[in-house]
Amino acid sequence: MQQKFHPIGPEYFDDQDRDYAIEAGVELVNALRKLGVDLEGIGVSAPCDRCSSVGYVLDLGPVEPDQALKMAATINNYAEESKRLREPPATPPSPKRKRKQRAKNLNATL
Repeated sequence: MQQKFHPIGPEYFDDQDRDYAIEAGVELVNALRKLGVDLEGIGVSAPCDRCSSVGYVLDLGPVEPDQALKMAATINNYAEESKRLREPPATPPSPKRKRKQRAKNLNATL
């Protein structure tokens, strides 16, 4: 008995895993660009038969050590600034404490 084949459409060639990897790469590049870091040559690689990876991976492209250090410094600067902005402000001294300090300073000058 011969199997009957139905026509296919473009969706036959869709690869949702690859599409997902591309979307993730787009998000990563755009997030890093907001920080002033640009990854040129980023790409998506198919799963490797010999690798332990089971899905598509993002290749970060040719990044030289000096470029990597500059990127890391830029990201670290933003991270430190972000941390500083999230920390609660130091509580100002109470008015009573200020008066005591002022009185102490006046006594020291007498």
